[in-house]
Amino acid sequence: MLTAILLAYDAPAQPLRRDAVARSLASLVDACVQGLVADAVVAGAPGGGLDRVADEAGCALVEAETTTEGLAQALSVARREGVLALNAGYAVERGFIDEVNDALAYGAGERAYVLRAAPSSLLTRLAPRLAPPVGIIARKSAMRSAASADFKHLAKRLRCFELASAARCAF
Repeated sequence: MLTAILLAYDAPAQPLRRDAVARSLASLVDACVQGLVADAVVAGAPGGGLDRVADEAGCALVEAETTTEGLAQALSVARREGVLALNAGYAVERGFIDEVNDALAYGAGERAYVLRAAPSSLLTRLAPRLAPPVGIIARKSAMRSAASADFKHLAKRLRCFELASAARCAF
């Protein structure tokens, strides 16, 4: 079982809306029902209005100024050793739950996985690895030692394996 950490920080080009955070959490409900996700933590900037979203969803809330601080605090609150860190505004697609359950059951326990954004251009359709990483599944201790909330950097540092499923934009 995993602890889902939703990083709800504004992107430079587009501010994050609370409904996008709610859609990201809603995409994980089936994972909770099927036993993949045990609990969730929402990490965001103070004063972002995420307290209502976290309260309605039954999640823990961590407020920190930067994404790196938010992830570090969320990791300390996480109840499970396995963690799914996901950028808010993205929703996991069908097949994600089965693929991750199989990977965790039959893969090495220390293996980390990267979840990329669904293809949005011709280039990312032809080469899906060029899509930006929007989620990481790894051990809490490995993510803590990497000390970064940049998923591209984390994927390289943790030597993540690619998941075939993707996450679609939820806004």
